[in-house]
Amino acid sequence: MKKWTILRAYFLIYLACCIVYTIAKWKTLAYEEGWGVVYMVGLIVIGLFGLLIDFILTLIIKNKKILNGIGIVIAMGFSIMLYMELKQ
Repeated sequence: MKKWTILRAYFLIYLACCIVYTIAKWKTLAYEEGWGVVYMVGLIVIGLFGLLIDFILTLIIKNKKILNGIGIVIAMGFSIMLYMELKQ
């Protein structure tokens, strides 16, 4: 069984929310030239990049407490960055 980390769970939930939002709001996002869809694809790519970071950290750090501690810091930083970006 794979080792679950806080960062992996965070980014999987983030990706699921992006996909559900994209499906639910497709007509709004695709209106005009479809820049909303491009924006959502960009957010999904950022989520996949987060999963890549988790994979690399899992290979490098073997201590699960330290790994989850770093994951919490990254997840909080990402959440703050995303909130500040969407707030504008």
